[in-house]
Amino acid sequence: MFGVNVSPFLLSATIKYHIEKYREQYPAATEMLNTFLYVDDVISGAENISQALKLSKDADTIMKSASMTLRKWNSNNQTLMRTWKGEGLEIHPRHSEDSSQIL
Repeated sequence: MFGVNVSPFLLSATIKYHIEKYREQYPAATEMLNTFLYVDDVISGAENISQALKLSKDADTIMKSASMTLRKWNSNNQTLMRTWKGEGLEIHPRHSEDSSQIL
């Protein structure tokens, strides 16, 4: 459906539909996705590693239910990066400590 004027709306509506299905089961992850999802990027943070890991796993579960895979996970915490890699999430390796770009 890409190339059609309504495609961005349909993508957004599909994502919102799948997020809302999980509002009660994963309240923090659905709030994060509703607030920080922009086009195809999610930029967010957490208070600690365990919270970040739970948010990322829950968000991944929600998006996989829509047959969408979250990729390029990145963090300034190497323990979290190793954990994500061990969990099978696709991480985005950092070239240096200050190389991630956010527009």
